Amino acid sequence: MSRWLRRGGQALCAPLIAACITLSVPAMAARLGEAAVTASGENVIVTINAEGAGRISTFALSGPPRLAIDLDSMTASGGSVLGSGIVLKVRNAQFDADTARLVVDLASPARIISSNYSAGKLKLTVAPTSEAAFAKLVASGRSTLIAAPVSPQNLAVASAQPAVPAPMKPAASAPEKVVTPTPKAAATVAIKGPTEARPAKALSTPPQRPRLAGRLPVVVIDAGHGGKDVGTISVLGAKKYEKDVVLAIAKAIKKELDASGRVKAILTRDDDTYLRHRDRFGIARHSSASLFISVHADSAPVPNASGATVYTLSETASDAEAARLAAKENRSDIIAGVDLAVETNEVTDILIDLAQRETMNTSAEFAAILQREMREDIKVRSQFHRFAGFLVLKAPDVPSVLLETGYLSNEEDSKFLFSTSGQQRIAKAVRRAVEAHFLRRLAQR
Repeated sequence: MSRWLRRGGQALCAPLIAACITLSVPAMAARLGEAAVTASGENVIVTINAEGAGRISTFALSGPPRLAIDLDSMTASGGSVLGSGIVLKVRNAQFDADTARLVVDLASPARIISSNYSAGKLKLTVAPTSEAAFAKLVASGRSTLIAAPVSPQNLAVASAQPAVPAPMKPAASAPEKVVTPTPKAAATVAIKGPTEARPAKALSTPPQRPRLAGRLPVVVIDAGHGGKDVGTISVLGAKKYEKDVVLAIAKAIKKELDASGRVKAILTRDDDTYLRHRDRFGIARHSSASLFISVHADSAPVPNASGATVYTLSETASDAEAARLAAKENRSDIIAGVDLAVETNEVTDILIDLAQRETMNTSAEFAAILQREMREDIKVRSQFHRFAGFLVLKAPDVPSVLLETGYLSNEEDSKFLFSTSGQQRIAKAVRRAVEAHFLRRLAQR
């Protein structure tokens, strides 16, 4: 990972990973400077040139311990500097089109006890803390270090770009006034310890920044398989293919979401076409999607297995069945002549470490909501939410789930899935879950 980061921004354009992490950078975004790390007793001071930054926020990650600092309205070339004391290294990389991220690798649990922004420089003081306190810090999620640093650049950006109301807001808010501050103003915030912290507004993970397409969040619905990859064949007989039934379900979901008027729904395919995994999540990333749902239908060696299941990404499968299914689905790219061994190892390392932990947590939150909504009138497995290394879920910055709508190896499930009423019930449940998901995230802002 450090080798990739030291190679800088050019690595983001390497052919191997361009489809996964190429980022569109705003023309007016400021560039993050190099970090300087100095020891101050048992504390460590990290200073970085951040002229033009917007909101600056932070959250903690465990396994290994790290502190992440996101700087809005900034770009990063990618790189790292060696640390001192409890700070092993400070890395920077472009997190998304509008956010530069600093990652402070720690030798032991630590927290930011103060932050200061003055004359375009961000100064952070990192101090040791206990394992228990660090665990609470991780659980508390994202907190704001500096709400809006003062700089000529971000004032120019703020005045040049009209305010856009948040998705699903009942009525558009009036644009905020830009107040010109006194020159050389400095913002200083002391970060209290976990035991003194105010109740966190967010869940246990840092929230994703809402993505907009016009004024609506984008949801990409992916119908699995297609073309010469027929997927599972139903027990109902020949030509009852998974590729066909999941396309019908995906279309029903899109119709429901479109009818809601609260999201913009996009299909990865609307006919009998095969798409590679990276092309599927590439559509989600190109569309700046806020959610990606890949629709499938399962099979099992025993006919009594039935019910819906949802999977989210993990490099370690939750059980043998999840591992088997991920291996089967991932092999479908071999049909299109894609050498999985070439593209998965390095890409997985980059995606998981830089962005996917946050995305995976948001995916898990949506999976929990989906379980609640689906079990109202659809049969679901007792262990509904499972984890496995599905390639189609590896978009680094788009929360993603793979929904197994039922078992085509089960006659009752097959009849349900191929029926119009069954497809509509699934679609309505997904619509309720999507609406609840975005309402919940809006409430966290």
